[in-house]
Amino acid sequence: MRFWPPFHTYSLDIISTIPNKFIFRAPDRIRLQMTVDHLEINENPGTCLTHYNHSTRLWECFHSPSTIGHHRLFIWALDNEKDEQWLTAVRFDIYIEQKTESKSYPITTNIFNRLRCELITPMNGILSRKNLPSHIIIRAPNVHDVQLQIDEQTLIKGRSYQNDIYKLEIPTVISDHATKCVVMGIYSDDMYYSILITYKIE
Repeated sequence: MRFWPPFHTYSLDIISTIPNKFIFRAPDRIRLQMTVDHLEINENPGTCLTHYNHSTRLWECFHSPSTIGHHRLFIWALDNEKDEQWLTAVRFDIYIEQKTESKSYPITTNIFNRLRCELITPMNGILSRKNLPSHIIIRAPNVHDVQLQIDEQTLIKGRSYQNDIYKLEIPTVISDHATKCVVMGIYSDDMYYSILITYKIE
């Protein structure tokens, strides 16, 4: 493990480092993000997901390795009040000894992170066309409308619930040419939808 100055100046706390899930506490003005490298050239380091758990008020960073070997997990920090770019806060060096069945996390955007969104379900970023989940559920503060786009013709409006939770129903049948499932939202005074999460469909 290696620390950089932002870890201390931003008053970050490591709450847990259980395998493949790292939990941090940070002041309200600070955002966190995880990335991963594999020390072997051309090896796939796997996928990551960072979101803000509103129930615990903690940042949760997930890593799903796809190969064995040495991995380096970087936690980046950004101060919303003064920073223009992300700064390295801490690095974890881990060694994966045995390959297990891994998941591929969905792709989230900078807006997802900036709004402190929370992905509730599904966490797997690859949706099976033969066994689709019934819903996508997210918590998205400061968003006043959410919709799901599956292809050029299929738009599904999300239903809103208490505590900024949105539920989007996935059709039981998806056309063969659809390759991705995109969650979009309108926030603040924007007139256009912004992408929050992207799933693959296989």
